Amino acid sequence: MLRRKKKKSGGSASVEAELPAIDFKPKAEDKQAEQGVLIACRGLEQFPAAVILLAQAVDTRADQVLMDFSQQGAAVRFRVDGMWEAMPPMDRATGDGTLAIYKRLAGLNPQDRRNRQKGSFGIKYKGVDWISKVASQGIPTGERVLLRLETKKPVLNTLADLGMREKMQTQLKALLNSEDAMFLFSGAPGHALPTTWRIGLESADRFVRDFHSIQDVSADEPELINITQHTYDSSAGETPMTVLKSLLLKQPDALVFPELKDPEVVGLMCGEVSEEHRYMITKVQAASAVEGLFKLLGTHKKQAKELLKICCGVLNQRLVRRLCPDCRVPFQPSPQLLQKLGIPAGRVKQLYQPFIPPPPEQRVDENGKPIEIEICAKCNGRGYYGRAALFELLVIDDEIRKAVLSKPDPAHVTAVAKQRGFLTFQEEGVLAVATGMTSLQELQRVLSNKK
Repeated sequence: MLRRKKKKSGGSASVEAELPAIDFKPKAEDKQAEQGVLIACRGLEQFPAAVILLAQAVDTRADQVLMDFSQQGAAVRFRVDGMWEAMPPMDRATGDGTLAIYKRLAGLNPQDRRNRQKGSFGIKYKGVDWISKVASQGIPTGERVLLRLETKKPVLNTLADLGMREKMQTQLKALLNSEDAMFLFSGAPGHALPTTWRIGLESADRFVRDFHSIQDVSADEPELINITQHTYDSSAGETPMTVLKSLLLKQPDALVFPELKDPEVVGLMCGEVSEEHRYMITKVQAASAVEGLFKLLGTHKKQAKELLKICCGVLNQRLVRRLCPDCRVPFQPSPQLLQKLGIPAGRVKQLYQPFIPPPPEQRVDENGKPIEIEICAKCNGRGYYGRAALFELLVIDDEIRKAVLSKPDPAHVTAVAKQRGFLTFQEEGVLAVATGMTSLQELQRVLSNKK
């Protein structure tokens, strides 16, 4: 909120606003242009509202801000730990001015309320550098705007940070550092595949082996130490083969393909892996590890057997909210519940659930008098704080390959894999519940969500 303090000098009733200390870093060609943008933005009446909205988003740990414009105004929502929360709406004038400021900072056209626009600008708040990515698009009822907030320096840097069990970390690193093979990262949209992709690549031994990445020039891929990037321009008719053939003459050890769509590339790389002892890494969108494998094979049916032969493993992840460590509530599970979860009797003495305070209108005693209920300062009454990933790691051996070839059905392959130690999201989730990392309610919510 804006706080105002009266000036002591003279008898004037003038006041000055204390705004959150945010430094904006516009997208501009040079310092002079940058200063021009800042002056123009600060000159708008809605500048305080634009500052406060971003400060509130960061303070509440929101990673996305959604603004839906209509004739009446702008509805505002924050996404916190993957869940959307409604915020106080803005009137049309405030919303329009706030959006104009964000668009100017991102180098976009504030007057264009119909066409799709994308840009970004930087902010510094409480000593942390952030990148705000702006995407706007006209819709029948007005305009929809999405701001994505990311720290300039990644906060998550290791597999442990993501929530991966130590035993699985060892398995994954062994697969990433094997030879004559291909590894596949997979994940559903909105479940942090880009983050797992980045950290997974950083977990491979890039100091002993020569890693190279081949990607479209328009791809938003991270620059990683000891992975040389090679780009092609698909808009100009170029393909991965434009750079791949010359690159192979340099005898690289490992090749990274953020996208693997070109059949010619797939055929060439299958031979390079099998005959030239190279290593390949790629990724696809899929809801599970087994589905990821079938999606890759289904996309490249002519090379399916060759891909199956060289594929050594598939990783997939699903995000769950972490229970707030300050207010989570322990309870003793019944024997029936433990049996249903597959937890041996006596193994776990207590599970945890979130403490969600009732809404204000329900905080009364039997006589209708208000009751003071302390709201957790850490999670602000959400019951959860932050997110972690559940992982499926499918290790592909000859038995799995036989199962795929004999009966190409995901359920059948999953059953065979479970006999060989594969744990599904359900089983990994039960482990997370048993350790108190998340709740049974959250696990059910995530696993029942088919989107």
